[in-house]
Amino acid sequence: MLRNWVKLILLTNVTIVFVIFGWQIPRSINSIVSSHNDEQKIFMNIKATFANSDSVTNTSIREDGTIMVNNQPFFPFGLYHDSSYISDWYGSNTKRLEDLKVISAAGFNTIRPQVGGNYDADVAFLNEAQSNGIYVLSSFNYDKRTKIVDRYKFHPAILGWEIVDDVDHPNNAYSVGGVIDWKSEIKSTDSNRITYVSGAFPTRIEPFFNLADVLGFQSYPIDNDPNVTKPLRSHYYALKSVTEAARRNNQSIIANLQTFAWRNIAPSPKQLRNMTYSALINNVKGIIYYSYFYPGWELSENSALWNELKSLVPEIKQLNSVLLEGSWKRLNSGTENLFAAQWTYNESIYVVALNASPTDIIETSISIPEAVNGSVEALFSNRPQGMIFNQGKLSGSIQPEDVHVYKLSL
Repeated sequence: MLRNWVKLILLTNVTIVFVIFGWQIPRSINSIVSSHNDEQKIFMNIKATFANSDSVTNTSIREDGTIMVNNQPFFPFGLYHDSSYISDWYGSNTKRLEDLKVISAAGFNTIRPQVGGNYDADVAFLNEAQSNGIYVLSSFNYDKRTKIVDRYKFHPAILGWEIVDDVDHPNNAYSVGGVIDWKSEIKSTDSNRITYVSGAFPTRIEPFFNLADVLGFQSYPIDNDPNVTKPLRSHYYALKSVTEAARRNNQSIIANLQTFAWRNIAPSPKQLRNMTYSALINNVKGIIYYSYFYPGWELSENSALWNELKSLVPEIKQLNSVLLEGSWKRLNSGTENLFAAQWTYNESIYVVALNASPTDIIETSISIPEAVNGSVEALFSNRPQGMIFNQGKLSGSIQPEDVHVYKLSL
């Protein structure tokens, strides 16, 4: 977790200096907004283009924690992109735009990048996102938060604003009061967008509930720690702890899931799918993976992992209405390492069951409390299946790390 620390592990020595201290590499004068007049010109240009548009975006949170975009429920399914605004050292502006096109072509609907460094590049990026139906959950130079929010608040691609990352990390000096002040600054500048923070520690994160509209919980369980023998089980219980606490506190929560090599170990395709459905079983309100890119990591270069993530897009799209409007219930499997949940939606029950064990085949029989007519359909024909429904129970075997998804007719 701890995205800043992930960067430190993987970057070169020179890169580390710039990441830690936030030093900026000099740019040409054309890429720097250096005067009040320039800032006013930028603001007026964007306002003139978008302020009166019918597509200006209004985001909010429904009572159940669902994110709303222009009064319609929205399940963010996307990726972080950490090409920092601090410089063009990594070709960040060009790469950010080109990678956006790849992410859009794969069918994702959300990206979390940085904006606020180069006006022309930022507007080109936001325009491209808008034209491809991708919303931008934006980070920025925190020291310039109100200036950047004010600059781009009229752009319809903006979903929301990140207040702070790694909010609960013990090495960060973020206080509850400080985060509240930053949120107030952002909300007073743009009251039409949601705010966002993320954290990684189940035992430290709760004081930061409700300081932002949405909280992202980072879960990166796959690494080379010899003491963690069942990372998918640990992942499930960490999410369960945080999401249950969030529901008690009326905090909307999304999952930040691992698509990078943590201590040189990346998830396998099967582990990635398992982590994704584990998050859904815990009723998260969106998933944003970390990360498509940061200096030292390119998800597209891990073709197996990238292809698996892309294959999840049509599954989430098929489940979209179920996740947004279905009635969710956690199911008791009565079996260690077997986790399940159901959603009742449109005269059907959708069931997800997964095996978090890396080695054991699990024979299970899951009670379904509603009256089902006996019809069971594996929702995805190319995925693991084979369970049957009989006498109120969904029964069968699930292979190690597999996920089963079924539709049962009422």
